[in-house]
Amino acid sequence: MSKKIELINLFKEFKNRYETVQAQVAEVQRNVAYTEIGREQAVKQLLDGFAPTVQLYHDKAIAAIDQGLEGLAERWKKGSTGKLFDAGYQAGLSNVVKMLEIGAVTEKEDVQNIIDTYMGDYSTLSLIKAVLIKSENIALKDCSLLIPADNREYNRRLLGQLRDNVDQSMNIYTFNKGLASVSMSMDSFVQFVTDRLGDNLELIA
Repeated sequence: MSKKIELINLFKEFKNRYETVQAQVAEVQRNVAYTEIGREQAVKQLLDGFAPTVQLYHDKAIAAIDQGLEGLAERWKKGSTGKLFDAGYQAGLSNVVKMLEIGAVTEKEDVQNIIDTYMGDYSTLSLIKAVLIKSENIALKDCSLLIPADNREYNRRLLGQLRDNVDQSMNIYTFNKGLASVSMSMDSFVQFVTDRLGDNLELIA
């Protein structure tokens, strides 16, 4: 199971369990058979019983995000610095840079193929972009726009924000904020993960 699916499932499951307990609390509060003290005790018992479940989902979601971040960091490292001592890789890159510098490659499709070959190697893509920008060939200079932005830091920041939001929303202290507040937070988390993140939690451009 991908980290993306894992997070989506956790948020949806937590929302369902949260709403179930909230409905039980509401039922106790409406029940006229309880005395005021009895009602407070019954609600406390429900909340106390739910606390371990909240902690469980909180810890699982935080762990999934942390593992996703660690996986991305390792992937990004292998994609760039992991190739520094690969003689064949570096020789090929040297040839590509030379071809671009002398204008041996001018077709947009060919440049795109080169970019696709080095996708994920942010250091190399940065080098190729610098070469393209310096080119006197207008067509090659324009091809620099084909290189996607290095959004690794933005990716880290967004996942860090998601982690902080999970920490604030999936805990027993937010339980009394009301059904809409926590439920809406879970819906928001699911929407964000669905729309903005790939299977390994890499940001979708």
